[in-house]
Amino acid sequence: MSPPTDRRRSAARGTYFFLSYAHSAPAPGARTDPDVWVGNFFNDLADEVKRQARPVAGMRIGFFDQHIPLGADWKAALADALGDAEVFVPLYSPGYFSRPWALGEQESFRARLAAVRPARVAAGHLIPVLWIPFPPWEAHPELDGALDLGRDIPEYAENGLRAFCMLDSYKTQYKALLSRLAGQIVHIAERRPLGPSRAPGLDEVARPAPTDPDFVVAVLAPTRDHLPPDRDPAGYAAGGRLWRPYGRSQELPAAEYAVSTAERLGLSARTEDFPQAAGLLDRRPAVLLVDPWIAATPDAPEALADMLHGLREWVVPLVVTDEADTQDATRWATEVTQLLHDAGLPQVKRACNMPEFVELMPALVTEARRQFLKYGPVVPFEPPPQPVPSLRDGLSAAGPTGTTDPASPPDDPAPPRTHGENR
Repeated sequence: MSPPTDRRRSAARGTYFFLSYAHSAPAPGARTDPDVWVGNFFNDLADEVKRQARPVAGMRIGFFDQHIPLGADWKAALADALGDAEVFVPLYSPGYFSRPWALGEQESFRARLAAVRPARVAAGHLIPVLWIPFPPWEAHPELDGALDLGRDIPEYAENGLRAFCMLDSYKTQYKALLSRLAGQIVHIAERRPLGPSRAPGLDEVARPAPTDPDFVVAVLAPTRDHLPPDRDPAGYAAGGRLWRPYGRSQELPAAEYAVSTAERLGLSARTEDFPQAAGLLDRRPAVLLVDPWIAATPDAPEALADMLHGLREWVVPLVVTDEADTQDATRWATEVTQLLHDAGLPQVKRACNMPEFVELMPALVTEARRQFLKYGPVVPFEPPPQPVPSLRDGLSAAGPTGTTDPASPPDDPAPPRTHGENR
């Protein structure tokens, strides 16, 4: 008997296109979606594809990740969507090539193509778009394919499609490129359909996670074996980092959602129970998820005060409650918030439901990173040892001058961009 996922795929008719983009870190204090123009472009493209298409029954027009339900397993949902897509449309920006999450989507789709089509046939199923222009010193071979969309429109290479989407002065060019892109998508999807097939999960195509992560999600919550008296055990597990405060509305522990947010912003991340995370929290930015019921255990205030003492500025706390919980946590939320204030953390946020939790997380990750860059330990740069110049060997391996630039910092594998979308 085939597994359920295979039965679902046999009945599916696929999706015309999957839109991939680099998630933007929100600016401090911003209350709007930093990727709002991606959403606007997706809607415009979906409308144009729908206008030109003749879909069979059950076939969807388009997909991008804001369609994923809040409590779903993001990576599993993306793998399903990538496996249903006929055309993959990446929005290339400088941030795209520094985001393992975005690159993982592309690699997953490429791997699926390689499994079902010869290279010469599969090529048309990936149609890149220049979303934001690249600085002249950045070169990526993939950009040629993105520039092909608008070779006859000079402003496209100069400003990118996001500018066309944003500015009325480019309305004519925007409509022309939108119609052209939609036509290519429809032609490929209807004339050379792939049909639904398995796409590898993002973890299958990603580089191995570093042993020392860029970001930490620590959890301070009771375990199932050490709950306060009369506390409902639903949502608790053997470890705090497996805690599910929103029960059946979430497929993964809360910490995993926070990790996914950090990964979408380009940071390698790891979950830890708070008592075991002390060493990491001293040298890595972190979000601390706190279940207020931790304060309801006997002698909790004194023990918690000791545990929280000395937390660094780059550990950003979030008190997580569920307004649908029949057991009121207001008293304990107030108490644990005060304990966090007393520990020197002036800003303590609270999420009372799943939508609030999801909405807050990008800003909290970004704020933790910002505080770390401001207050974190400074690691002195040590230039590599220079080879001894040799007249016999000619120029050294260090370069034409035989020198390196000691002022150039080591590459940050995935720095979040806090000012401006996808930059």
